Amino acid sequence: MQLDYATRDLERVCTDARRMQTTYGANVAKKLKLRLAELTYVDEIADLLAGPGRWEELTGDRAGQWSARLTANWRLIVQPEQREQRDVITMIIVEIVDYH
Repeated sequence: MQLDYATRDLERVCTDARRMQTTYGANVAKKLKLRLAELTYVDEIADLLAGPGRWEELTGDRAGQWSARLTANWRLIVQPEQREQRDVITMIIVEIVDYH
């Protein structure tokens, strides 16, 4: 999959290891790197479900989005998007959030 980001700030955090660790701490940054790598290497969402991450489809006002656990409280929220010109699914990184 290809990755895209909802905001420029989110892209900076997700692509700069130092900024990621400063913003979220070492533990969350380590898990975030793993989840982003998972997204990069799979071809479809079904492949994510078979992997080690705990991916869950969201409902309600977040219908169409997926959540991956980073730690007990932190989640990576993504949204798949099928672009017309490509057969590749683009996964949009929506946010990194502390649910609790």
